[in-house]
Amino acid sequence: MAETLFSLYALRGRAEETKFGAWRRRVRGGVDSRFAVLAAITPARLPSFDLALLAGPGRDLAESAETFLASPRQAVRAELDFYAGHHGRVPAALAGLVDTLAARREVLSTVEAYHHAAVGPHWRRIRAHLDAERAQRGTILLDRGVDGLLSNLHPRIRWSPPTLHIDAGDQFDDDFVLDGRGLLLVPSFFLRFPGVMYEPGNPADYTLIFPAALGVDHAAGIWMGGPAQRALANLLGRTRASVLTAIADGLTTTGALARSLDISSAAISQHTAVLREAGLITTRRHHSSVLHHPTQTGLALLDRHDTPRPIS
Repeated sequence: MAETLFSLYALRGRAEETKFGAWRRRVRGGVDSRFAVLAAITPARLPSFDLALLAGPGRDLAESAETFLASPRQAVRAELDFYAGHHGRVPAALAGLVDTLAARREVLSTVEAYHHAAVGPHWRRIRAHLDAERAQRGTILLDRGVDGLLSNLHPRIRWSPPTLHIDAGDQFDDDFVLDGRGLLLVPSFFLRFPGVMYEPGNPADYTLIFPAALGVDHAAGIWMGGPAQRALANLLGRTRASVLTAIADGLTTTGALARSLDISSAAISQHTAVLREAGLITTRRHHSSVLHHPTQTGLALLDRHDTPRPIS
């Protein structure tokens, strides 16, 4: 849940374009007005409505969703009050979350649809990257102790014992006193600036979110699937492999594919014709649109087990 919401910040702007540019173009090509509610949850200026905190550390998105549905009214109200205190008001899309279960389900439905389109197809590789980050940090802790760990988390995090300085830009200026309590350190793939998460109504436990190390080659491996996907590109050609991947990610129309991959609709039609003849996709007409969907053979080539819901 947290990474799905963090990805919305990565989706904005052009920061670290060499790492996130291909993913941004693909996702932006399919996102439409149905996802406007996500802008209310994660506004351009912090803080966000901390749905991830209310959802808890679930094993998957479904478990987190159930936790959020069962969240006490006072906990949701505290989050909305905290949000309103920094932004001046609560957006209409979030106003019913305290008392109305239907409003919570509607928000979750939108988040889940976005997750399946933007994050889900890459989640296994993202999780593996984060697991590797945690393992590396654990090694640093064993070799160099707490000082070594906290001194090398991120350029915007400075350890000056006994104070940990976190540069979150000009959006926050606050002091947190641990008073002997622990601090949970969590690496993030999509959040590219450090931040602190805590429960506004009961700020007893704090979580420091810090950006996981991410090189250009590592990012390319996430989006392209590493050696297996590169082998697919060698087999089909890079552009045709990208078209097949984008279709499996939920971009079903020729126009959405053209916008996402930044190539002409005519070229998309040529590539989809080849993929269709090879039995990797199917194509059908719906009103004035032509919709493409991967076949089981196409999904198998991509090492996918299911198709995310389309977002175009």
